[in-house]
Amino acid sequence: MQLGFFFAVGASAVLVLSSSGPVGAETTLRVTTLTGVPNASLPTPNDPYPVSAAGWGPELGRGRFASRWAEDWTAMRNAGLAPPLKAMSLGGTASLTLSAEARWRFNTYDNGQLIGQNDYEQGLFRGVLGVDLRFDPNLRVYGEVATGQVSGRRGAASASMQNDASLQQLFVDVRGHVGNSLLGAMFGRQEFADGPRQLISLSDGPNIHRTWNGVRLYAHDQRIRAGAFDLRVTRPQRGAFDEEINSAERLSGLNASIVAIADGTTDAYVDPFWFHSENPSFRVGNGIGEDDRDTLGVRFWGRRDDVRFDWTLARQTGRFMDREVDAWALFTVQSVALSNQGWRPRLTAHIDLASGGGAYGAGKLKNVNQLYASSGYLGEGQFLSLSNLLMVAPGVAISPTAETDLSVEYGFARRLQERDAAYAGGMRPYAGTQNVPGREIGGLFRVIGSWSVCSQLTVFLNYEHLTPGAVLKGVQRPAGTYAYVGATFRY
Repeated sequence: MQLGFFFAVGASAVLVLSSSGPVGAETTLRVTTLTGVPNASLPTPNDPYPVSAAGWGPELGRGRFASRWAEDWTAMRNAGLAPPLKAMSLGGTASLTLSAEARWRFNTYDNGQLIGQNDYEQGLFRGVLGVDLRFDPNLRVYGEVATGQVSGRRGAASASMQNDASLQQLFVDVRGHVGNSLLGAMFGRQEFADGPRQLISLSDGPNIHRTWNGVRLYAHDQRIRAGAFDLRVTRPQRGAFDEEINSAERLSGLNASIVAIADGTTDAYVDPFWFHSENPSFRVGNGIGEDDRDTLGVRFWGRRDDVRFDWTLARQTGRFMDREVDAWALFTVQSVALSNQGWRPRLTAHIDLASGGGAYGAGKLKNVNQLYASSGYLGEGQFLSLSNLLMVAPGVAISPTAETDLSVEYGFARRLQERDAAYAGGMRPYAGTQNVPGREIGGLFRVIGSWSVCSQLTVFLNYEHLTPGAVLKGVQRPAGTYAYVGATFRY
C-alpha cells in the first residue's frame, strides 16, 4: 500500500510503502538495493543514475517495476540465479524474457459517486502477458497484451475496465553508453509515468493501464538525467485489438532529475519538468472543450534520517476553449518514523492545494487540470479531484511484520473558491455546489492494508468513507463508502 512517495531514496536504497494508499502510490514497495549497477540477485536495470529516481515508473521492490519493461534479468541469468522464462538465451547476446500479471479485485459501493441508493458491487480482473526480446545490450523490442474483465454493471463499464484484448505496449528501445552516460530512445506504444504522481501516472486503478504512442528520449549520467517526449494517447475500445491512437490528445515535454544531496544521512533530488498537454474534451464546470496548456514545475523529494518528503509546485498556463488559463498547485507529502523497531510506526501527512475559480464565470480560468494523476492519490472511490481543493490529511502507518503494512488517514477537504464547484474524480462537478456558500467539502477517512505473501503475490484491502460537509450537504449529497479487497500475482 502506498503511504505516498515516502522514499528512502539514495544511491543505495529506496523505501516506498504501499500500493494505492492515501497519497496515491500505485504498488506495494519494499526496501531494495538500487544502485544503478546490475545486481546478480535482482532484475535491476543497468543505469548510471539511481534507479529509484530514473523515471522508469513505480518500483515494486526486489528490483521489480510496475512497468515490466524496466526490469533487466540479464545479470541474474549470467549468475545462474534467474527463474524460468527470464533472460532465456537465444544464442550470442540475444535473450527472451516472459512476464505475466493477474489482478483480482472485488469492489463494493454504498451511495457510489455520492448518489443516494447507488449501491452496487463489482468484480474486476486484469491479465497481462509481456515479451522482452533483447538482441543485445543496445537493442530490444518489448510487447505486452492485456485483458480486462468486469462482473457487475458490465454494460456500463468503460473500455479501460471491460476489454477483451488490448495491445498495451509495443516499442523499440535503442540505447548505448558514451563514457559513463546512458543515451537512449523508445519508439512506439509505451507506458509513461515519469513525473509527480499527482500529475502523471500509469492509472493503476482500472484494469487497463493508460498507454501512449510516440517517442521518448533519455540521457542519464551519475548525478543528473534528462528526458524529452512527444506522445499521443491510446484510446481503448471494448473488443479485441481494436484500440486507436487519439492524435488529438497529446502529451509532450521535457524533464530532468538532479542528485541535490547524497551524504549518507540525506538523499534528495530536484526534478524540474515542463508538460505540454492537449485534450480536445476536457471538462470544467458545465463546459467540455479543447484544453491546451503548459504545466511548469519542480519536484523536491527524498529523505533525511527518519523523515521522508515529496513536494511539488506547479504553474499552469494556456487556453481552455477561448479563455486564458492561470492555475497553480502545491502538493506536499511527508512522513517521520517514530521507531524502527517492532511495528515501525510512522506519522504521515499530505497537504494538497489546487487552484480553482472561473469555471462558472468569465475571464481567466483558474481550475487546475490534474492531467493524468494517479487513480488512487485521493482515493479510488473518486470522491474528490485535484481542482479547487485544499486537502489536509494526517495519518499513521505501521508494519506489524516485514511483509505487512497498514495505514490510516483522515483528510479534511475544503474548496478554495466558493463561487466554483466542489469536484469529484475526473473533474465531475457536484452539481449546484457552485451556488452553495461555504468551503467545507467534507472528511475522507481511508484505511489501506497489504500483505506480501511471497515475492510474486500480494493481497490488499482498501476502505474509504466520505462524510459530507456544508458544501455537499447544501445540495443534498449523502455520505459515500467505497471498499475493495484483492490480490495481484506477478511473475
